[in-house]
Amino acid sequence: MKRKLVYETVNEVPCKSENSSVPYVENYQIDYEPLHFLRCHSRKNDPADIQTQVWQCAFEPNRDDQKKTTNVVATCGGNSICLINVKTGEVTGKFSSKDLREMFYSIAWTTLFVELADPPQMNILAAAGARGTLHLIHPEGGVAFFECQIIRSKTVTVSSLLFHPKQCSILFCALSDGQVMGWDIGSPSPPDYNMKLNCLLTLEARLEIFNLVYSLQGNILMAACSIGVCGWIVTQEALQKKSDSLPILKFQFPRKHIQNTSEPQLVDSLVLLGDGMVGTKCALHGVIYVWDLMATLAANGEEQQLTVTPIRVLTWSNTDNYFMNMGCHPVAGLLVCGDDRGALWLYNLKEAMQVKEQTHEVQPLTILDWPDITDMNLDRNRKLRLDVYDIVVDSVAVSCTGKYLVAVTSNNMVCIWKKMKSWKK
Repeated sequence: MKRKLVYETVNEVPCKSENSSVPYVENYQIDYEPLHFLRCHSRKNDPADIQTQVWQCAFEPNRDDQKKTTNVVATCGGNSICLINVKTGEVTGKFSSKDLREMFYSIAWTTLFVELADPPQMNILAAAGARGTLHLIHPEGGVAFFECQIIRSKTVTVSSLLFHPKQCSILFCALSDGQVMGWDIGSPSPPDYNMKLNCLLTLEARLEIFNLVYSLQGNILMAACSIGVCGWIVTQEALQKKSDSLPILKFQFPRKHIQNTSEPQLVDSLVLLGDGMVGTKCALHGVIYVWDLMATLAANGEEQQLTVTPIRVLTWSNTDNYFMNMGCHPVAGLLVCGDDRGALWLYNLKEAMQVKEQTHEVQPLTILDWPDITDMNLDRNRKLRLDVYDIVVDSVAVSCTGKYLVAVTSNNMVCIWKKMKSWKK
């Protein structure tokens, strides 16, 4: 039975959920309830806007412990960035580009150490998209303090942003034309936020890039591309020397799940699972591959064309839609991916990362179906229900405790789910 949720306002959605059974693995039962469904990226603040796509969401890191997150999630869609308290459903901050043609595709958090600030740790949010302009925001200061066009092209966009996990001022920007640019944003600090953007390197994948991850094991920057996964060994020395001519690694995945073997392996999502494990979703495969990065490098020796042998294959949707980004938090022990029906597929990381050979595909812990929403704003504007169309979950974020899941969709919704009590049966 579908859960019911009534959507009335932009900032908070009272919801009622009905008890329903969910699948479980090894007698472990887990469930989430819809808590807040928000429409906060609307064009011209139209409460019935179901056209604006919300592309990405990311939990704010805890300034004192980077393995933890706060209750604040950042989302990007249209020409705005929103900061939302997942516990209360309140939109605590909203930043809009002066350029109405801007469309934000990607955001990334980092925590900078600023000597003269109190406290010395400062969380910064980067955002970019269709206009090739990098924006830097200090949410606690309530200011978007930097704006710079890093690529001047009407056709090339910024598709992904990623801060280096250790060298926290270094930002990687992936462009839709296959370039990856590495920038040093320095140490901007309030109230002046003086900084100079310094380009450290430019890498060439020569393929359209969809998202980036950086593994500290091997110092490898990887990009999900239109044909497989590309990677570069980006060490601190390479960054200091501004090495543009780094050799490129190309990872290729199994083709047995594709009926037509001539189809290119379009990888539309890539995520680090911890302990050197990587999750990869190839469009049209209907599965998620889990593989060991360092073992793959060792098995292929000095080769730059690397064959990936998955240690696990996770059952996922058979959709022919693309670009649904996975979300994961290793501390929470969850991998989550949405589909094109608004549902969220949840996986147990411990089971997914087991190295022993397993012949059958790993099933999800549970699938959270799109709730039955009564949308007052659509009714007033005589628009069709949301679930009449495909509801593509563009991105998912997981809090460090696993208590909250956030999904953003193609129909202008930010969906916050809260974990209910779990138990062993």
